[in-house]
Formats: sequence, C-alpha cells, structure tokens
Amino acid sequence: MTQTPAHPAPRKRRKAVRRLVVTFVVLLGLLVVADFGAAAVFEYQVSKRAREQFHLTDDPAVKVGGFSFLAQAISGEYGHVMIDAKGVPVEDTLRDLEVHIELRGVQAPLSDLVSGSLREVKVREVEGQVKVKASDVNRAVAENKSPAVRSITNLTIDPVSEQDVATNPDDRTDTEQEAAERAADAEIEDTTAGTRICATIDLAGEETELCTFGIISLVDAKMTFTPGRLELRNSVLGASELPPVLDATVKQALTFTLDPGELPFTVTPTAVTVDSGMLSVKGTASDVVLGS
Repeated sequence: MTQTPAHPAPRKRRKAVRRLVVTFVVLLGLLVVADFGAAAVFEYQVSKRAREQFHLTDDPAVKVGGFSFLAQAISGEYGHVMIDAKGVPVEDTLRDLEVHIELRGVQAPLSDLVSGSLREVKVREVEGQVKVKASDVNRAVAENKSPAVRSITNLTIDPVSEQDVATNPDDRTDTEQEAAERAADAEIEDTTAGTRICATIDLAGEETELCTFGIISLVDAKMTFTPGRLELRNSVLGASELPPVLDATVKQALTFTLDPGELPFTVTPTAVTVDSGMLSVKGTASDVVLGS
C-alpha cells in the first residue's frame, strides 16, 4: 500500500512564500534601477544648463539628495541638489577655482523632464561658494614685484582666529588666552576671517621659512589679504623679527587682492571663509531661475 507524503501543505506554502519574496526583490530592484535612471536624466539636464550658465568647457557634477528621486519627481520639487565644478579659470592668475552650489526647493515638472522639454529650472534658495586654492594664491602673491622678496614657493593656507592674528598665543597670560578662546568659539562666518599663510621665500638672497598671520576681508566681492605679524626663520637670522623697514617691505609683498568673478545665479557674496589649503567667498540668493 502506497503511503501519502506527510505534510505537503507546509511545503507548498514555503514555495509560495519563496516565489513572493523573489518577486518582491525583483520589483524592488527594478524600482531602484528606475530611480537611478530617472535621477541620471535629471542630473544631466541640470548639468547641461549649469554648464551654459557658468560658461564651462565641461559639464559640472550634479547630485540629487534625498532617499527616493522618483518620489520627488512625482511631486515636481527636489529638496536638495548639489552642483560642483572644478578647474574654473578666471583671467590669468586664478586658473583652478572650484565652484560649489547647493540648490534647495528645485522645481522641475516630471512631464517636462520625461519629454525633454525642460527649459528652465526654478529654485527657491541657492547657496553659492567659490574656492581659491593655495596654488592660485601663490601665483597672485608672486605677481607682487618686490626687491626684497625674489621668489615665493610652497605656499600653504590655514584658518586661525582673529585673536591669533593680533597676538602670539605664547605671549598671552592665562586670562588673555581664555578670553581669546571664548572669542574664537563665538566667531561666525563674516566678511573677515583670520588666516595664516606660510611659504618659502627668497629674502635678500637667503631661503627663509615665513608665516604671516593676517585678515582676509571681503570688499566689493573681492578677497583682500592684509598681513599682520610675521614669524620667520632662516640660516642667518634664525627665528627672529625683521627690522621695521624690511618688515614693512615683506608685508607689502604678501598683500594681495583676489577677484574670483561673479558668483553663479546672481548670488550676492556675504562672507569669506578659510579652510586648509584654500580661501572661499560665499553667499545666498532666493527665487532664481536656472537656464533663463
């Protein structure tokens, strides 16, 4: 007598569940692919218009933020879009600028995106930033013809507090140092920022390691660096201060003004910032149109 296999129903249920899981995974994969594909189309459209707006030779990088692009596309508004362009030249001195743009509240109807008829992209809020690298700053400083400073190389940039520009921390009392630290913690982005610029210079024929502590200021959308105190060391002077006349000459040689050009999307410059290796000017704008 043939016996019926035990418990066939649970086995069938397991197969059904397995098929359901596989189907769900396939559908999820298709949705992810569709999401990435749609995002790529949108990023290309924005990149093309940004290239025209910035007069670039190459398309800038565009990245859409947020978890699901398709959900944003259906609504016709994208919460956060980032645009990055590198190697942007401005005249002869500034040859390697970086432009970083953050767009919030980007409006682009899905129907226009799908049909390829997207002509304008409206943006509720824009934050723009232009970054000047140390190599371009080195080039700008080298253009200052000084009889005392014959060459400037290996220039580096670092942020410091405005208190450190005014006085050497080693010369402060404990009370003065605590006050300086509190003031530094309270500093916010503004039209001035403390900066330390170090370089190797040829000072009257002697190779000298020099650091100047100064203020970078935003004036008429341009960045101007005004040196304050100097720290230097070479084989003749050791670590010392310069005579007043030579000190003034070196500071004049290290003074410079950078014009990074207009910020994109009619953004009005409102602040300068200092990061390791670069100086930046930034600003914001509201209700702008990309591609108009």
